[in-house]
Amino acid sequence: MQPSSPSSTRAPFPAPLLRRLRDYWVEAPNPNPLVDQSLARAYLDDTYDTPLMAASVAAIFWITFLVLTHNLGALAWGLLVHTSQWQRHRYLRRFDPAGIDAGNAVSMRRRLEVRMLVPGLIWGLAPWLFFPHDNLTLILLMYFFISGVSGVVIAALAQWWLAALCFSVPMFLGMALRLVVEPGSVTILMGCLVVSQMFAALYYARKQNRLIVRSIEHGFENARLADALARQLDHVAQLAAQRARIFAAANHDLRQPMHALAIFVDALNTRDAPSADNLRFMRDSVDALRGSVDALLDIAQLDGGVAPVRLEAVQLDPVFEALNGRFAALADAKGLALRIRPTEAVVRADARMLARLLGNLVDNAIKYTPGGTVFVFARRLHRSADGLPAWRIEVRDSGVGIEARHQAHVFEEFFQVDNPGRDRSRGLGLGLSLVASMAQAMGSRIQVRTAPGRGSTFSLVLEEAAASAGAAAQQDGEAAAVPVAGAVLAPIRILVLDDEEPVREAMRSLLTGWGHEVALASSPREALQHGGVFDLMLSDLRLSSGLSGLAAAQALQAVGKARNVVILTGETAHATRTEVERAGYALIYKPADAQALQEAIAASRSS
Repeated sequence: MQPSSPSSTRAPFPAPLLRRLRDYWVEAPNPNPLVDQSLARAYLDDTYDTPLMAASVAAIFWITFLVLTHNLGALAWGLLVHTSQWQRHRYLRRFDPAGIDAGNAVSMRRRLEVRMLVPGLIWGLAPWLFFPHDNLTLILLMYFFISGVSGVVIAALAQWWLAALCFSVPMFLGMALRLVVEPGSVTILMGCLVVSQMFAALYYARKQNRLIVRSIEHGFENARLADALARQLDHVAQLAAQRARIFAAANHDLRQPMHALAIFVDALNTRDAPSADNLRFMRDSVDALRGSVDALLDIAQLDGGVAPVRLEAVQLDPVFEALNGRFAALADAKGLALRIRPTEAVVRADARMLARLLGNLVDNAIKYTPGGTVFVFARRLHRSADGLPAWRIEVRDSGVGIEARHQAHVFEEFFQVDNPGRDRSRGLGLGLSLVASMAQAMGSRIQVRTAPGRGSTFSLVLEEAAASAGAAAQQDGEAAAVPVAGAVLAPIRILVLDDEEPVREAMRSLLTGWGHEVALASSPREALQHGGVFDLMLSDLRLSSGLSGLAAAQALQAVGKARNVVILTGETAHATRTEVERAGYALIYKPADAQALQEAIAASRSS
């Protein structure tokens, strides 16, 4: 087998060199059109008066040689150059720099720059029209005059590279050729010097050109970064103002039930046994306090990205059926007709988040509809805004509607149109804010159509998903696995690890009331003193003395003290959830309600 020739496997040697020369000497359109627009506008602004200034320089040149040589060619050249300068001046006056946009900046600037070829050719004709033969002194004078003018013009036109080339190359080459064809070695040497001077001047002009263009690019980049920073600062200011409103309203909504609860607790110290009404009011205060804290926690989780979002194929019909079972009695008690249309829709969403979102919308619709109908349905869209098949889910009511001046505020935290007095019995005003945040977390947004006295329609669009084989069965299984609050579960052994005695005793009271065997511990050492193996350990994340409840739970489970572990915490940081999930444990945020605890107990029994 013959070896392959080098030419068949190796690129021609000049190709990389030619590519580098092209990249250096050829000016391509800038990736940022605003740079070309800035250069084009600056060209018009800076060259309006150039022909008038150049006329005085040209006049000195041709008058000097006319007087010294009496060559009428100088006069002819003067008429030619001044006519060209006058025409150029009139041409530039036709353009308005403000009329140059980013779309036509490159083509317009190229046309303007190429027109510099005409004065360059005229200056290149000067040595041919009135060259001082056999007079070395005048030849040197012409050489220095032309090279000096060319150097000044190149420096002035450096930021417009094509204009510098079009003017200087004909001017230098005209002088060089005239010197080369003139008899004598001195003039030939001077012609070579002119050519070398041309390349040197153009080389450094190109470097200057690239520096100027980069400085303009950096200016636009700095402006972009400053604008982005300003937007971020505005966003931070808006968030700060929003959080200030939240905490100002939460200050009232948290203090009121705490105040009532404290009075009821003090009343228990009296000799009279607590009445059923007092116990009911205490429970209402606790529920109001928990509702406020839970809502604020949900907002913090969604805003901070702590709440996990698991997008999957979700069949809407089981979700709709659950809504009917949950709200039918409430609507009937108020004299409303709750109509939920069956659907075959399968959407890409987080099943639990979608159920809660729609539940908040239906609850809100029932609350603000004094009479008539609440209608829930889904309809197919051929294409969403992204061009994908989708479903629009709507919750429509015939209620009071929302005035136009309030529509922009309905998704703000703690905003309620008809509840300026912050009556907690009418809700906290966090429902629609949570709905908007949950929709955004699933890649959608809530839209509202409403008019006073004509009801409201809240809707969101979700991408259609292919129905998985076990999607319905999985959702039914999840629904069946959720125990009903207050249901009696088979007793298990539970270890409560918490450094707060009131929390431990409260957990003992609740769990033993459900029939479970409960042991309490304030530290891992105390937990080891309890005999036997526990089916479930409920551990606080942060124990006293800086101990980690997560590390304690892992150690206790490693020695066989607990089969299952659930971590309880009031921290909402994303790192906390990640830390617990990495350990493989379930996480319950405080304040934990009975439903969450019963779900944890049911899960431990089935594992």
